[in-house]
Amino acid sequence: MAESSGSGLLRLLNGQRIVDALFAAHPSRMSRAGIARATGLSKPTVSALVADFESAGLLRVSEESPSSGTIGRPAALYELVTSARHSVVADIGATKVLVGVSDLFGELVAEHEFTTGPDARTTLDHLAETSTELLRGIAGGCQAVCVGVPGIYRPERDRVEQALNLPGFDDLALSAWLSERFKATIYVENDVNLAALGELASIRDEQTDSDFAAISVGTGIGMGMVVGGDLYRGGTGSAGELGSLLLSAPQSGTTALTLEDVASAPSICKRFGRAIEKGLHSKLDANADVPEIFAAAAAGDEAVSWVLDEAAAAMALAVSHLCLIADPIQIMFGGGVGANPVFVKAVERRLSKLVAAPPKLTASTLGRKAALIGAVSISLRLIHESLVVEMLGDQP
Repeated sequence: MAESSGSGLLRLLNGQRIVDALFAAHPSRMSRAGIARATGLSKPTVSALVADFESAGLLRVSEESPSSGTIGRPAALYELVTSARHSVVADIGATKVLVGVSDLFGELVAEHEFTTGPDARTTLDHLAETSTELLRGIAGGCQAVCVGVPGIYRPERDRVEQALNLPGFDDLALSAWLSERFKATIYVENDVNLAALGELASIRDEQTDSDFAAISVGTGIGMGMVVGGDLYRGGTGSAGELGSLLLSAPQSGTTALTLEDVASAPSICKRFGRAIEKGLHSKLDANADVPEIFAAAAAGDEAVSWVLDEAAAAMALAVSHLCLIADPIQIMFGGGVGANPVFVKAVERRLSKLVAAPPKLTASTLGRKAALIGAVSISLRLIHESLVVEMLGDQP
């Protein structure tokens, strides 16, 4: 905290206890007496800090406070002001970018989607412009920004590496670039890691010991690992590059085949076209897209069945290796390919032949918003960590 000793530090610590209690109680409101009971602080201390927070715009008397009581003066009920802080959150995908503004409790109060540009700088310029428009009319601007990016983010170098589907990151100091435009606390993370945190947020009330993998299968393939409720990044931050997994040892004079070469959306479409060329029967056009291909699977389409089985077999092999190494309880599939139940069921059938006790496989219910929800959870943490100091730090 900003103040390191004496009464100033004690005041900040007590303020944090009050804010924590109000966050924990939300959406319920609390009286000053209720806050005192929840925090163990004296009523005079609570009254003084509540008055400071109210003056700073963090707390207000709820409209649900009773206007009268049977005996004596009714107790005022206090609540946190949801508009006291805002965050900009974004998920930069290979084809689409999602941008949102979230309030103090993580509710998205504004959202917009646009097509990813031809390179990183063009896309980021559009992201900044869109954020400015979304923030227009929102009092106080934003205090935190969390952006999900393809590839691996190296914070020590402030660079994004291996963003194969979006060129232009190599010479771009991303966090510094964002800081110049937003004047806020900046956090950059791999998009699939954020998707894993989004899945964690969605199941937090159901599981306390969360060990799972979130695998995104779309234009590319990536994975986020959650161990004991925390994101696992690996020794160098590169954990989860599942799409680069070799399906077989490279032979002399040939290019090694990776999981992404077989199971990603572009590869499925390309292989379906090849299946038609080989003479496999299909009612679909050779240029069919992934939704059309999966929709035809239930009809027993010969070419579709061949391509789907090949993609599912490759993914099941990759997942079997993951099970032997990390033993996740559950694997959640997201992305345009992964979230399709047809794909998940096909992988499940293949995996049961490779692993004695396979984990539970599920299709994500968060859709395209998984990474955005994960970004919201990060931004909430950033705001929560600095909120009390910002509100009380300059006050005597």
